[in-house]
Amino acid sequence: MERTESFYFSYNSNLLDTEKIVDTKPFDGLLIDYLEKLLGEKFSFKETESHVIITYAPQRMDVSVEVEPTSNRAMVMGYVRDIRTKEGIPHASIYDRVAFQTSTLSDKNGYFVLDLKKADHILAIGLSKENYRDTSIMLLLPIDAVKNLKGRKLGYYARQDSSRTVYDSYFGHFFTSSAQRLQSLNLGGVFAYSPFQMSLTPGLSTHGFFNSQIVNTFSLNLIGGATAGVDGTELAGGFNVNQYDMRGAQFAGVINVVGGNVKGFQLAGGGNVVMNDVEGVQIGGVWNLADTVHHGIQLSGGFNGAKTSYGSQIAGVHNLSRNEVAVQITGGVNIAKVVKGAQLAGVLNVSRKEVVSQLAGGINIAKKVKGVQLAGVLNIADSSDYPIALLSLVKNGTKQLSVHIDDSKLVALNFRSGGRVLYSVLGFGLYVDDPIMKYAAEFGLGARLIHTSKFSFSTELVQRTNFADNFRTTDNNRVSLRFMPAMYLSKHLQVFAAPSFNYAQALEQESGAGTAWRFWGASRTRNSFHGGGTVGINYVFN
Repeated sequence: MERTESFYFSYNSNLLDTEKIVDTKPFDGLLIDYLEKLLGEKFSFKETESHVIITYAPQRMDVSVEVEPTSNRAMVMGYVRDIRTKEGIPHASIYDRVAFQTSTLSDKNGYFVLDLKKADHILAIGLSKENYRDTSIMLLLPIDAVKNLKGRKLGYYARQDSSRTVYDSYFGHFFTSSAQRLQSLNLGGVFAYSPFQMSLTPGLSTHGFFNSQIVNTFSLNLIGGATAGVDGTELAGGFNVNQYDMRGAQFAGVINVVGGNVKGFQLAGGGNVVMNDVEGVQIGGVWNLADTVHHGIQLSGGFNGAKTSYGSQIAGVHNLSRNEVAVQITGGVNIAKVVKGAQLAGVLNVSRKEVVSQLAGGINIAKKVKGVQLAGVLNIADSSDYPIALLSLVKNGTKQLSVHIDDSKLVALNFRSGGRVLYSVLGFGLYVDDPIMKYAAEFGLGARLIHTSKFSFSTELVQRTNFADNFRTTDNNRVSLRFMPAMYLSKHLQVFAAPSFNYAQALEQESGAGTAWRFWGASRTRNSFHGGGTVGINYVFN
């Protein structure tokens, strides 16, 4: 029926056994009558343009009213009672079924007063309460003629998770009253449409108490407002709270809170909170929160959070995506489970599973990196072929410890770690028989070009800093490009002899001396390009 008639059934699957075999006889009549015959009298049925809403309503209510009409208004007073026990029903919603602009709640004894604008000579009153069947009454005032009632268009919001409403969120609960929350509970996802509303606070609106059940084309909230949703534009000096969807543009001085989906643009001086999906742009001065971001962007000065983001997150301090994200950019920390694009952070990137590329001023952490992993200090990964950092620790990469001596008579201990292709070089050594230079520290980047069970070939670009006594730095630093063929003596042991091309600064610079080119060894009195070599033994951990 849903496919052929273009409407949907909405119901709580915990109340209906959808696997039960239907054994009723063929039925010719209204769908509502058939549903009542099929499911029984304990269920209630509401109709909107897109949904048939099935609710559990085993109880019935009765209402008695009195009307005091004036020239243009009518005061409706009465009691709502349980039809079986005759006791008053507290917190039932009573509203105008024609204009959907006025509503109230019954008190603890079931008593209510509803002030209506008397647009016609017939008053249509609706009553709703959770677990009770909806009730409607028509009140006929003294008339000379009767006009046909033109009901306002109704909509329905079908929730996937009834426990995740705007009133369950911290800010939604903080900015609304208990009466509004009861109203929403009684009326479910049914709402009306209006072209315009204006409010000072959520309780002082041109729609009165019914404002939280109306979707507006234009909404102006001087301090703040609570509506069913926006299908146009909404402005607030303080806050906007929407039960359901926001489609269009929404602006708030402090915060926007949406219980449904957002399709459009949100701007808040403080933050934006969306409990379901975002298609568009969120801009928050401090933070943005959403369940899922589709084809959009979260931009904030502080924090962006999403369960899944197929778009981008850009934040001044922190981005968080519990599942997937396209791109994360922040001055602080990025955290995600899967990153389809790149993570760029000033301090830290974390991808718990997969990422294309990571760039951080401090540390990168990932399980699998498909592209480049570039960090100022440290890369950590299970699998990363192209890590670049001072130190790269890759579980499925390379880890080597070598002892060698080179043409400058430096005996050094070097640690190489990284991916299957690129790796980092860190080392420390002692000079043999040099009157000035005593120690040296090396760091650099290497690339493993050939690797078999018997032979490997790598190249390395290494920067060396020299120290005199008491670890005072000297001015004659050195840069070396090494070509390192290595033969395996065993599974873990290699020997290598690596020619190198070097640039070394002079230890004792002569005045006016130019740069020297030498076949072997550095000049002590002139900056020099020179050939050199390194021989050593290497222990391979994996």
